[in-house]
Amino acid sequence: KPRAHGMRNSSALLALLATAVVCATANKPQARYGHLRGGARPLTDSSRIRIKRTLTYQPALGQLVASSGPAAPVPSGLFAARSVQGYLLMLTRMFQQSNRNLLGLLLVYMAKDLGFGMSEKGSLLSAIAVGYLFTQVPGGALADKLGAKNVMTATLLLSGLCCVAVPLLAGPFGLRGVWCAIALMGAFQGPMFPTSSVFLSKWMPGKDAPGGDEKAWGTSMLDIGISLGSLLIIPTANSLADAVGWRGTYTTVGLATVGFACAWHVLAADSPKQCFYISAAELDYLEKYVGQKTKPKPAAAAVAAGGKAVVAAGEGGVWRVLGLPRHVALAPGVWAVFFAHMAFNFGAYYMTNWNPTYYVEALGLTAAQARIHLAMPHVTNLAAKALNPALVGMVAKAGVPLLGSRRLFTAVGFIVSALCILPVARLKHLDPWVSTALFSLANAFFGLSPSGFKANYLDITERYVGIIAGYGNTLGTVASWAGPQIVAGLLQRFESWDLVLATVAASNAAATLNYVLRATVDVLD
Repeated sequence: KPRAHGMRNSSALLALLATAVVCATANKPQARYGHLRGGARPLTDSSRIRIKRTLTYQPALGQLVASSGPAAPVPSGLFAARSVQGYLLMLTRMFQQSNRNLLGLLLVYMAKDLGFGMSEKGSLLSAIAVGYLFTQVPGGALADKLGAKNVMTATLLLSGLCCVAVPLLAGPFGLRGVWCAIALMGAFQGPMFPTSSVFLSKWMPGKDAPGGDEKAWGTSMLDIGISLGSLLIIPTANSLADAVGWRGTYTTVGLATVGFACAWHVLAADSPKQCFYISAAELDYLEKYVGQKTKPKPAAAAVAAGGKAVVAAGEGGVWRVLGLPRHVALAPGVWAVFFAHMAFNFGAYYMTNWNPTYYVEALGLTAAQARIHLAMPHVTNLAAKALNPALVGMVAKAGVPLLGSRRLFTAVGFIVSALCILPVARLKHLDPWVSTALFSLANAFFGLSPSGFKANYLDITERYVGIIAGYGNTLGTVASWAGPQIVAGLLQRFESWDLVLATVAASNAAATLNYVLRATVDVLD
């Protein structure tokens, strides 16, 4: 009965979270679409007289005023085409994260069935990162060339089929077959982050739009999907594993992913022009305001005038291989985003990777007792991401420029999370919920990143969105892979959780300083 009661509480909690996400993203859509204009002051009698005289003696101006009328409303709403595209993109990341996190949840069942130990567990857990590392840049370039929708469809289909393949290969090939299937899953999922950035760049209006910049809302949808996937797969995997075993769980989740990939392919569109359910008003709005209108550079003008390609100095050789011109690849603003991404992955994934060990070894809880504590940081992270659009609207309404907004969300997210993490180990003698509260606050402030440096990916480039996002996420993946090695080395040599947490905090502080000094929202192409 206690277990059933706990399951009912968990179900209620998940339902409440889902409702909160919908309300946060749908309620008062003006908040996510930018500033709200205040009402005009009433005209005085003297003002009316001056206006009447002006229009009387300047007929042309009078005709212009008469024909102008009120400004057209910004096409928006819960079911606007770009909103639907954002929800679909959120679901792609939810399924991706569910596929990825499934292994850790089923390892206990798999180890008992296939008979492997701790070293084999570590090898399997690293397999997805090995595959993930090498396909992000090619995937981003492919999305730039072939369209993000088709690349995303392929990655979802292949990721789902890899889930189905895990139990099929476990029979004849054992652990090697499982490792290969998971590594392939990582390779197929690699293009998803850069492809998502390319997709958003075609749909989200920029800073010059009357409704305000919507890129932060789009990147928030991506991160909300990650949090939803991390949360929902826990009860899903546990329930399915008890009912149909780990093999049936992999098959079920894989087939569900394939089914969603088909729905995505029908409903998603590479651009507003290709969307079959967009309104004429919204299409006109997006055609005007998606992509920042920049003046052509002298080199581009020379190409147009002469009719021949002009290769700028320093853009051949290694830069051609890298897919970026030198002035973009070495721009301080680009590397400010890259370093912030690395610090984010190092800090945020520290909690995902090491909190289970911390609760058992440092706080003395059993794995069953730690389960609710491990879930709470994901809950607060999801709540913070759901609130991002409203927070962005408040900051914009206060008159903070776009660059200031990006710096604010990045700096506050990193610094406050560092301050929350720092004292945790020194407070381990207190109730475990003290540590949980601090970890949860830290992860909530990590949840501000979609409105900070992650949205900045869409500001700094138009031509190289997929490639730059691919390089950034590749460097972030390197940090995700190196982080556990660094933490393990510190624990083995110094046996100090204080030192580990101080390292995470120092990484946050360094990334914040670099970002505040170097970040830009100018298009660098």
